[in-house]
Amino acid sequence: MATIDPDELESVAMTVEDGDGSVTALVSRATGMIHVLNEEYMDEEAPMPSASAGDDGYVAVPPAGTLGIGDGLILRFAAAHLADAQDTVRDLFRERDTEGFARLLERRNAQESWERFHREATRAALRSWCEENGLQLAG
Repeated sequence: MATIDPDELESVAMTVEDGDGSVTALVSRATGMIHVLNEEYMDEEAPMPSASAGDDGYVAVPPAGTLGIGDGLILRFAAAHLADAQDTVRDLFRERDTEGFARLLERRNAQESWERFHREATRAALRSWCEENGLQLAG
């Protein structure tokens, strides 16, 4: 079973999410190598699979939101740990104000809680996706 680096998989899922349909990423079930397909960047380390090949040897990396590790993770954290600031978090989220969210975490002394929540939720989601697709998450 091919092993995948969790940080690389998370980063690629975020890239697919941010690409708004212009970025596709495929993981080789044989090697665990992630291939990013888009107009701006082509992985030159290995021959590129076709995004439409329908090859059982590859599985498409879904957008981060589909995995439950995208922006919705912030809202889930707020519901669980910042219940009285959910409206503020939603406003920051809408405005894409990551610095404002960081300042809120600092004011609430919640940075460590956020980092732990983010790390655990992300690893669980990535591990589940890997298991569903015949892959193994490293670590």
